[in-house]
Amino acid sequence: MRSSKTTKTFLLLAVILFTISCDKEDDDDNIGTYSLYDLNKNIVQINTTNFATGLETFYETELTDSLDRAKLCVDLFTPARFFDDQTGYFFAETFDAWCIIDAAKPEMTGTCRMDVQDAFGKYYVRDMVEVVKYAGYGFVEYYFDNPITGQPERKLSFVKNIPSAQWFIGSGFYGDQEKVYYDEMDFNRNIIKQATKAMATGIGGALANYCTDSTDGIDFCRKFVDHIRFFDNQSGYFFIYNFNCINIAFPTQKYYQGQDLSNYQDSRGNYVIRDLAAMTSTIGEGFYEYYWNNPVNSTEQKKISFAMKMPGIDYFIGAGFYLD
Repeated sequence: MRSSKTTKTFLLLAVILFTISCDKEDDDDNIGTYSLYDLNKNIVQINTTNFATGLETFYETELTDSLDRAKLCVDLFTPARFFDDQTGYFFAETFDAWCIIDAAKPEMTGTCRMDVQDAFGKYYVRDMVEVVKYAGYGFVEYYFDNPITGQPERKLSFVKNIPSAQWFIGSGFYGDQEKVYYDEMDFNRNIIKQATKAMATGIGGALANYCTDSTDGIDFCRKFVDHIRFFDNQSGYFFIYNFNCINIAFPTQKYYQGQDLSNYQDSRGNYVIRDLAAMTSTIGEGFYEYYWNNPVNSTEQKKISFAMKMPGIDYFIGAGFYLD
């Protein structure tokens, strides 16, 4: 009898352990491929590279005077923010470590930061200068005051050179990252959202403070986003429209620039631009699914875009990713 009870107990225990193991495997299967740390690294790298590309394009074709270049940086970066808690911002410095702007600490503008140390004695600006001079871009970890808490926290920044000016810009994220994971869909959705937010607030500042009139503003938009591409396959780009569905900037299909696309329909009958204009003019921002030509393979594919109203002007800007 004892043997029978022991056998039953053993079998019950085995079933419980097997069930727990299966549940754990199911949980593991539900964990996404990408961590929050991966996501934030991608966001700061993409945002910094996007703005560095836009500035390099503009500096090469339009601006040669260092004061004019500095003014554009200030106008772009003072309002530019990303991340939901608004801790994403930009800074710009020369290769000699003179601060052009730090959006979180504007009092540092015009100061030399070559000998600045963080809370643990690290000459982090020297590290940034070395990275951009010899590698062109890269990550630097250090401690810096979090604009939300006002306390020094560990920060990982991505810095990228602007060759024509011998300057570099950067952005980063703070603190230890939560153990949150994302699948590829949510990973890409977050990237286009934060990339669009940064570009909307940045270009909005330039249109309000740098550009002299609407014609100048349209020209600026087209030049600034012209060479910006992101994602590994370079399928990411920005498009800009006004609320009347007139295309302002479309770097991959420039024949749309200046056209009224209010009656444009994709292959499924979606009035794409009309819907985007309605969404951004009423609720300010959001995601939208439709079909559009992928510039990488020249075929129509399903696309998810995030679009946002630009502050201070009746324009919206968007970016998206394609689904296989």
